Amino acid sequence: MKNLYLAALPIIPLLFVASANANAKPSPDRMVLACTAVNHDYALARDRADQEAFASLFTEDAVFTMQGETFAGREKILERLKPGASANFARLLINTIKVTPTSSNAATGVTYFTMFMAAEGNEPELPVTDFILFMGEYHDEYVMTNEGCKITKRKTVPMFSGAYKQ
Repeated sequence: MKNLYLAALPIIPLLFVASANANAKPSPDRMVLACTAVNHDYALARDRADQEAFASLFTEDAVFTMQGETFAGREKILERLKPGASANFARLLINTIKVTPTSSNAATGVTYFTMFMAAEGNEPELPVTDFILFMGEYHDEYVMTNEGCKITKRKTVPMFSGAYKQ
């Protein structure tokens, strides 16, 4: 029994370290990685119309502004992804991402994106050869929660737009 007690002694300090780390604020590097991942997850959830995944990327009181329209609250933001909300098949490509921590649990970010949208229809023949190309920036505010990085504010800033027909 004494040997078992002595063998367990080195483990006890590790338990205290693990407990302290569980309650620690996220490191700036961890925050940058988590918020960068949110942008990639956003593109996949949007393209797949995965409403649950899409909603999980935003705080309950998030605000999303695009094309001059503001959607306040997770439910209003989610309405943009519901069936029938978008008439055209599209793919969102996330390009450059810069996340800057502003406090121990918040950050801002700028993300460049490119959107390819079929000129007509939601179920076009693939590959799509008649499409609209849109390039813009997301200007974001993030917060770290127990579930990870969440978008609290997102504004779409258009940069380029045009049509392509083969």
